Amino acid sequence: MSVLFYTLICISLFSSLVQAEDLNCLPVKSVEGLYECIVKNHPEIKSAELSVEAAKSTKDKITQLPNPEVTISSMQGKNAGESEGSTELGLSIDLTETLVKRASLGKLGRAEEKMLIVNAQESVFQAKAQALKSLYRYRQVIDELELVTEALETFKKIENQFKARRVRGPEQTVTLNLVELAQGDYELQRNHLNAEKTKIETDFKGVFGETFILKKEWLPKLKKNWPQISGNELLKETFEVRKFEAEKEKAEAEKSIATVDALPKIAAGPSVQRTTTGQTQYMSYGFNLTVGVPIFSLNGGGRSLAEKNLTRSKYTYEYALKKSDLEKKLLLQRYSSATESLKKSIPLESLKKKHDQIDSLFRQGLAAGPTVIEAHRQISEFHKSQHEHEMEALESLMYLNVLSNKEIGEVLK
Repeated sequence: MSVLFYTLICISLFSSLVQAEDLNCLPVKSVEGLYECIVKNHPEIKSAELSVEAAKSTKDKITQLPNPEVTISSMQGKNAGESEGSTELGLSIDLTETLVKRASLGKLGRAEEKMLIVNAQESVFQAKAQALKSLYRYRQVIDELELVTEALETFKKIENQFKARRVRGPEQTVTLNLVELAQGDYELQRNHLNAEKTKIETDFKGVFGETFILKKEWLPKLKKNWPQISGNELLKETFEVRKFEAEKEKAEAEKSIATVDALPKIAAGPSVQRTTTGQTQYMSYGFNLTVGVPIFSLNGGGRSLAEKNLTRSKYTYEYALKKSDLEKKLLLQRYSSATESLKKSIPLESLKKKHDQIDSLFRQGLAAGPTVIEAHRQISEFHKSQHEHEMEALESLMYLNVLSNKEIGEVLK
């Protein structure tokens, strides 16, 4: 029992040391440093990167040479009272598999390797993109929470001001009701934002541990200058096109294999026989040949199926190519539209100034309660819209970077 106890302690200490070694990138000094640390330690990213390495072994597995077959036969008997017998040892190698089919298997291996690599690379991209989006969204949530909290404080002041009056007219009663409704709405918004903030924090704690705190200075700021990207830079195909291309190559290889499988299967190799007659023994050496007669594959069922699969995969690949060109154009338009909207939008500092001006006017009695509520609502809606456009521009830029053969993390520059 004590041995097991000490073993568990050693394993626990070793795991802690390994984790500490993995997280030696903390603390960081910038958002770029935090992103690099996330890439090094995020389990989904590490798993996807390992999948890329594992996929590179697929071709070797598929093109592995078949093992030779060894056959042994032994015969014993008597002839005129004299013992006779023979023992034969044969070694055969599948020549069809080794010589004829190998080229097709190599093509199949390369196609499956390509498909697995594309899938793994897409998983790496999605995991990195989600990490970057979480960093940007966390900063947005903090900004939105500040505006919501300030609005709630203003509404509370308006409510207290109206409730302090002994006599309220109909208009003031309606205003008070509107303020209470606005408070309820903004409380729900604050609860939703806090839940979203906690979710993002939990995700990062899953990577770095329970004690990790996402500091505000590590968060990416809203870009003032978004990079210009032209269609000429998009030299790489989309993940979808690359998948369909690999599927087409796989179908071509399977058609070639189906053609080979319809041929006679030939296996050949050396044979050695020992013959015993009474007290006399002698050795014989020869050659064995096995030919499989393709009687049941003459109808071409396998070839027909492979041919249809190839036709289908060619069609889907050509369609994906056409669609890819349109998707790239739409992606550029989406990015351009989002960045143009952001350039024309009001900075956060100006929004806060307008917020303070509205509160000041209300305190001076120069703005009515409903006007203040509507102004806060418009500021809040504008801020949300600005954040939505920022996320749209960010998502577009990340994928455009991939299509331009750039690292996805360059969006932080």
